[in-house]
Amino acid sequence: MRKIKLGDVADITKLAGFEFTKYMKYNDYGEIIALRALNLRNGRLDLSDIKRIDKSVSNMLLRSKLFVNDILLTYTGNGYGDCAIIEENDKYHLAPNICKLSPDKEKIDPYYLYSVVRNPSFRLLMSNYVTGSGQPTIPMKTIRQLEIDYPKITIQKSIGKVLRTIDEKIAQNEKINNNLAA
Repeated sequence: MRKIKLGDVADITKLAGFEFTKYMKYNDYGEIIALRALNLRNGRLDLSDIKRIDKSVSNMLLRSKLFVNDILLTYTGNGYGDCAIIEENDKYHLAPNICKLSPDKEKIDPYYLYSVVRNPSFRLLMSNYVTGSGQPTIPMKTIRQLEIDYPKITIQKSIGKVLRTIDEKIAQNEKINNNLAA
């Protein structure tokens, strides 16, 4: 199977430290949820502990604003490799310790890429490039160079469609089970 570097099929970026320090002011009434590493768990968003920012700040920091099909990836801390996919516009923004992969839809199917990133083998691949002991980190430059399997786009779309259908069914069943438990 052909391999390709992540940076060749997706724009990969993060919230810069100076942007966080200068502009990101958490508040209780902000319209936008600032996603942190703890908000990514098991391939999904965990919104049980959130911070908010004003929409004006999100609109000003366009590079780290999140859009549908952006894939989030934790690159720092013991939870590195946790991920999620964005399914709504104008709701989320990057906060520290996570990066976004914005797929080039002409080159890669977003859900296929999300499925690759959430696969345990991808976390294992990332673990080969961890730096630091107290706070493990994978540099952005390294993430852009990571190679993934790259089948033809038609195959990617088929894989993405099947996996999305399965994930939607799992989410629906979990919702039903939670309602029954309540």
